[in-house]
Amino acid sequence: MAVKSSNINATDLDFDTISENIKTYLKGQDKFKDYNFEGSNLNVLIDMMAYASHISGVNTNIAASELFLDSAQMRKNVVSRAKDLGFVPASEKASSAQLEVKMTNIRMADGTIPTANDMTMPRGHNFRTVYDGVTYNFVNTTSVVPTRDGLNFSYPTVDIVQGQYITDTFVFDSQIKNSKFVLSNSRVDRSKLEVSVNSNGVSSKYSLSTEVSTITSSSRVFYAQENEEGFLEIYFGDDVLGKGLVDGDLISATYITVDDIHADGAKLFSMVDAINGFSTPTITTLENSSGGSEKEDIESIKFKATKFYTSQNRLVTLNDYKAKVSEYYPNADAVAVWGGEDNDPPEYGKVFISLKPQNSDYLSVAEKSEVQTKLNQLNMLTVRPVIVDAEIVKILLTTVFKYNSNDTTLSKGELETIVRNAIVNFDNTNLNNFDSIFRHSNLVKDIDNANTAILSNITNVRLEKRKQIEIAKSEGLVIEFGNGFFHPHDGHNKASGGILTTTGFKVDGDTVNTYFFDDDGSGVIRRYSMQSGVRVFADQSAGTIDYTSGKISIDAIKFTSTVNSDTSIDFTVIPSSDDVVAIRGSLIDISVNDIRVTGEVDTISSGESSAGVGYNSTSTSSY
Repeated sequence: MAVKSSNINATDLDFDTISENIKTYLKGQDKFKDYNFEGSNLNVLIDMMAYASHISGVNTNIAASELFLDSAQMRKNVVSRAKDLGFVPASEKASSAQLEVKMTNIRMADGTIPTANDMTMPRGHNFRTVYDGVTYNFVNTTSVVPTRDGLNFSYPTVDIVQGQYITDTFVFDSQIKNSKFVLSNSRVDRSKLEVSVNSNGVSSKYSLSTEVSTITSSSRVFYAQENEEGFLEIYFGDDVLGKGLVDGDLISATYITVDDIHADGAKLFSMVDAINGFSTPTITTLENSSGGSEKEDIESIKFKATKFYTSQNRLVTLNDYKAKVSEYYPNADAVAVWGGEDNDPPEYGKVFISLKPQNSDYLSVAEKSEVQTKLNQLNMLTVRPVIVDAEIVKILLTTVFKYNSNDTTLSKGELETIVRNAIVNFDNTNLNNFDSIFRHSNLVKDIDNANTAILSNITNVRLEKRKQIEIAKSEGLVIEFGNGFFHPHDGHNKASGGILTTTGFKVDGDTVNTYFFDDDGSGVIRRYSMQSGVRVFADQSAGTIDYTSGKISIDAIKFTSTVNSDTSIDFTVIPSSDDVVAIRGSLIDISVNDIRVTGEVDTISSGESSAGVGYNSTSTSSY
């Protein structure tokens, strides 16, 4: 009697299951009804069949998985599936900086003074920086003609990028169907790619196409994509979507190569190449190096491709803006988008976008401008996108932990390092993202679990927010924490300055005293200086503090300088809750450099003290 095929399990693909399924099938046949397969020659054949079926099944599943964006694991297939949705993954991006360059007392050997054109800084002019002991090369991106004042020449804005310029050339041949031209370097910053075509002795610049709806048959555009080997390839139109090429056209592709290590954070630069024989400039860094990033990874492509397709290349919903911003600036750790109607006061007709770069807190001016320009091309006419800096609320922690000295051979300092590392890990894992929440009890638990000898901890929380100041301009300040302030009663801690402290500053009309802000415990901001250890108040009504909403308002005042080198004032407060919530474009971040950790031997567990005798511990009530 033959067994029905439905009795065969064809869905289990592991080796053992396939082998057993074959034996089960054969035992259903009269000839093998009582056959002992184990140790027989037939069993070897069955194992061979099972192995072949197993390998075939696995390969079939892999091939099927690679057909879909969600399940694909090979980069070339993920990139290909994303292309079907119209999404082009971000390329590597070179770090960039902005400099001011001055050349003084410039005179030729014959005594003449060169003209401004004579002192032109050409594109590709070489600069250098040493950062963390490593030397990096930079080049300027555009030719710069200086301004001249007598013997002095000034280059007020020089944009430089990390890497070197390379030019690849190709010749178009119509006999090669679907011609695509592969760039010779595997690490290319696509945003810096420049393409020109020389046809019959006439050179024309072509632009990278990002929006097909505006392309005509005569548009001089090119397309760029990542090929299966990970190299960037370019191709051109067909006289329908973009102007086509003809035989013999010479194609030039000039681009910046991206170094393996990004020099983000570098701020001291020197000039390598001389300008008309002069090579001793004064260089001022206007914007530190930032923005370097690697090629977009697989998980990011999978996430963004679907969002890109949903937006349909237009900006209507907040998610549309978020998807496009992520595409335009792939180096973002986090993106927040909200309508102006949610601001206080409301700003109708605006959409606000805040980005947190991977290796810094803020976008550079050039990066803001680039993203803003691209968004303006797609947004609705009645809505204006606005790029704003992320509002960063720093969490200042003071931790005192008790430990049992009998349970560890580690020193007090070693345990303090372990606790500090636990706090840093908590920050990296749970914070540094928009809409994140700092949960105090979770941090306390992580500290207690950092080492088996740690018994307990008291961790106090303060909040700090930095406010940039416009020097020599009379202005009021508004600082919103989005979290309530500690305020047990009116007049709380009045003599010592309430719950607000700030860094120092100077004001117009007083070149001697350094001033600070505090509060009187009843909602009023005061301005004072310290003289012989005593607070001397210059203004006892300098603004207001709303303890419930967490809003500080400073009346108009003309600042002349600040203690902080970046012309800012740090406002530090005590929150009403140890749990801290981020709002709108705010980021919560534990200030790692300000973590204060102190370990104390628990005298009860160590046997040094009896309960309640000489046993001291820091308390959260110390506020």
